[in-house]
Amino acid sequence: MHEVSAVAPDESPDERAPRTFAGEPLRRLLLVTLGLAAFAVTLVMIAVVRGQQLSIVDEPAHADYAYQIAHGHIPAKGSLIAKEIRSEWACHGLGNDTTPYPECDNGPGTFAVGSQDYTFGDPPVYYAVTGVIARGLDATTSGSGQFITLGRCVGAGWLFGGMFVLYLALRRFRVAWPYAAAAVVLLPLCPGVLASTSTINSDAAAAVSGAAALFVLARITVQRNLGWVLPAVVAALTTGTKILNGMPVLAVACVTGFMALAAVGRGDRARALRTVVPGAAIAAAFGVVYFGWSRFQAGRGRADWVNPNKGNGQPLTGSTAGDLLSNLFGTFQHLTTNYWLAPQINGESLTIWATFLGVVLGAAPLLVMVISRARSWGWALGLAAFVGVSCVSLVVEYQVYADNDEFFVQVAARYAMSFLPWLIACLAIVASRRRLLKTSMAFAGLGTAVMLLAETGLFTLGPALVDHTSFLVG
Repeated sequence: MHEVSAVAPDESPDERAPRTFAGEPLRRLLLVTLGLAAFAVTLVMIAVVRGQQLSIVDEPAHADYAYQIAHGHIPAKGSLIAKEIRSEWACHGLGNDTTPYPECDNGPGTFAVGSQDYTFGDPPVYYAVTGVIARGLDATTSGSGQFITLGRCVGAGWLFGGMFVLYLALRRFRVAWPYAAAAVVLLPLCPGVLASTSTINSDAAAAVSGAAALFVLARITVQRNLGWVLPAVVAALTTGTKILNGMPVLAVACVTGFMALAAVGRGDRARALRTVVPGAAIAAAFGVVYFGWSRFQAGRGRADWVNPNKGNGQPLTGSTAGDLLSNLFGTFQHLTTNYWLAPQINGESLTIWATFLGVVLGAAPLLVMVISRARSWGWALGLAAFVGVSCVSLVVEYQVYADNDEFFVQVAARYAMSFLPWLIACLAIVASRRRLLKTSMAFAGLGTAVMLLAETGLFTLGPALVDHTSFLVG
């Protein structure tokens, strides 16, 4: 007896099967991608147009780094900000100052901390990408002298990249696609993420860095893929944008280490050895970038250079350990409320939303641990996210202490921004498992409405009641 085929004679199984990319149906992924791109571009462009003045979070120095590297130069100790950037700086103003400096269009002027580019310690990946694209765009406009504005527009690409990779990572964590789409929308609704991607700042790469590390974590813990090439590449590229942006991928390495120990406890040494490989590759790639770049920059520039930002910290007031540990959970406390958009956009309505969002995201790692089986991949994600956000303050405190024998009273939560995709992932997993689709859509819709109304100035409850600049140290 012959078996009857269910496929029509003029169709092959491959022709009937839907086309996929990264495991996702291509048609649906294309629609999601277009939606995310439109959302990212809309939010960033409105912020760029309405917030003309430069961010007080070192944007002039970051802009100079991108400008210099796009012209074949790498800043070093004692490097001065380029004349062109100082001229644009004068025309934009800085912080709450919306009035152009008198030097606007008449020369470079004289600015804070001697107009030095003190951001040379950051690795060059973010600046190279942003600077080269901005210079290319500037060339198409016949050298309009708008390098900073064009560089800010490139932030839409960084934001879209973070959203797209986060969506793929959530799908790897078995989050149903509607929940994944709703969760990804939350990323630019965090004021810090939108602020960083609408200015020139290496924090703009934090979201895509954290999302890429999250994708690697899902690949290892859920799919049980222990290949080492992708983890090493992700570690090198994310650390190459900013050292702190590499912390999420280091958290992945720590997870693999604990998985290896668990395998040893079960007597499976072969499995333990295979599990260690991607973690070791991550650590090696991180070390090569961190120590390699530090050594490269250590021998360049003025030998007697003194950081103009020295003194931002506070003298030790008690025991060293007590002071350094005093801010252990500070990044959670101000997770979404201390890195703001321009004064024209920031207002009390945005403060209320950011505070509410911070509470929800801060609880997300604990929630996913509660609903997950102990030592499962969901439990591991929640624990790694909680510990990772907490450890950021320890790393920053140690850096300041090692350099200046000082400590930060309040470590800016922007340093932990690369872990925001992890917290969003925890929230998405909880919503997907509990089938809270309507709640998820309503929450994302509320945030979108608040952000768009705040950005366009159509609705605000007035200026923020707190001085949000007091936390922006460093």
